[in-house]
Amino acid sequence: MNSTNTTRRLVGAGLVGATLLGSVAIGVATAAPASAATPVRAAATADVTRGFDIVNTTKHTLELQGIDGAGDRDGYAPSGTTIAPGQSYHYEKVYYLLKRGETTLTFNYREALGNGSERISAFQVSLVVDAVSGTSIRTDAGDAFTIDNQGLSGRLTISEKDFSTITVPTSDAQRQAELLNQTCVSGLASCTFTPVTKVAGTPQVKLAAGGANNTATARPETFTTEVVSATSSSVETTGSATLSIKGILEAGLTHKYGGTWSTTTKETKTHSYVMSPYKHFNLWSRVLTDRVTGDFTVKIGKTTWKLTGVHFDIPASTVLYDSGERDLTDAEKASLPKIAAITPVN
Repeated sequence: MNSTNTTRRLVGAGLVGATLLGSVAIGVATAAPASAATPVRAAATADVTRGFDIVNTTKHTLELQGIDGAGDRDGYAPSGTTIAPGQSYHYEKVYYLLKRGETTLTFNYREALGNGSERISAFQVSLVVDAVSGTSIRTDAGDAFTIDNQGLSGRLTISEKDFSTITVPTSDAQRQAELLNQTCVSGLASCTFTPVTKVAGTPQVKLAAGGANNTATARPETFTTEVVSATSSSVETTGSATLSIKGILEAGLTHKYGGTWSTTTKETKTHSYVMSPYKHFNLWSRVLTDRVTGDFTVKIGKTTWKLTGVHFDIPASTVLYDSGERDLTDAEKASLPKIAAITPVN
């Protein structure tokens, strides 16, 4: 039976970042890029604010458990916010002239133990703005992690003390997708794809056009189709991560197999076809694919993730077409217009 141990460390002396206030912002507080969540409050216009960023380059997902000493006009994301590897937490603190302001954030993280249980540990980060001592950050996270404390600039980067490699197998596609979506767009990670095998994949077949000749004579028809094919994958990426992964994949394919690779194809083609009397007609597009299977390597700080067995079905640049006719039913002859027409399906 799994058990949970809890470790709690109080704030120590930590590091004082600077003796000057450093840069400040005047106006509405806004969240920093790649932050874990949008602040729920914002400083009003004409407030002077100081932004702080806690950057997570560990292998753990951090969860904000408490905020002590928050100013009424500070901008921040609430307790319960999670900061995944490669994300950051932004806090915008209002600075009042000749006054000292200090806010303490408590973060929890989980560590798997060898016996199948897990330990919940905690650390605290104190954000300080002071007219005398300046901007500073204090933390006891250094007990468990390596700390890069840039108090003057308001940035605290947390990373592991030791190098480690974590393998995420293809059977855990959800975790693979989460890591790619979180890390490869953060600007903090190095992401590469190494192809291992390339075999014929499943063709992409789509209905490209259809129509009917509800007359007693053969009719020649001309129509234009547009076929767009895109790469499918065993992992689902979203938003800007899709573009990042596209570039990483194409670079990996070119390095392994040479040539130029594209993850999408598009063909516009004009067709001529003679429709037989009282026939229904369909045209299907068929795009052959290569299934490329390989491994993603994601490096953040001292942690390397190996995402094994990720596959992509990549469409070929050539589109093939298949067509077929069938007799119109009596009901179709009665209901359809007495014309011949083929309509593209986009």
